[in-house]
Amino acid sequence: MLSAVSLWLTEIGYRVSVIGRSKQRHHHLVKKAADPTLINNLSLDYNNHSLLEDKVRKAIQQNGPISLVISWIPSKQSLDIVNKLVSEYIDDWKLYQVKGSRRYFNDDILNVPSNCTHSSIYLGFIIEGNQSRWLTNNEIAEGVIKSIQDEKAESIIGRLHPYEKRPNY
Repeated sequence: MLSAVSLWLTEIGYRVSVIGRSKQRHHHLVKKAADPTLINNLSLDYNNHSLLEDKVRKAIQQNGPISLVISWIPSKQSLDIVNKLVSEYIDDWKLYQVKGSRRYFNDDILNVPSNCTHSSIYLGFIIEGNQSRWLTNNEIAEGVIKSIQDEKAESIIGRLHPYEKRPNY
């Protein structure tokens, strides 16, 4: 879903560590990169907290501090681990937290470190005629990139209202 965001970040000079369970998807992402050496695979299930902590810490030690996190991690505990580790190694950093539409209306409180600028990006839906649909991966990636460029504290990609018009509601 966020592979185009990862590729865009490498194009503007970031070294990108990607957390994911699928080695095949990572391989596909690396093949698309203009500079494959800028993409670091952290192959794991982010719900395995000890492995998450170990791999993120090693990525920071090998590649340097993380200044920007784009997170689609629904697990608050997993994101808390990432936040803690990133904050240990850098003075100021940014977190763009991508969230599903339901979290706009009922969200967990995230403990954001004092050295972090936090932005929420909510994923909505599109209404086309009399029907609605979820956002495509491309629409999500374009919206996330725009949110990063605009540096807003809160962004909505698509729409969240009327709530009862959501697909499969």
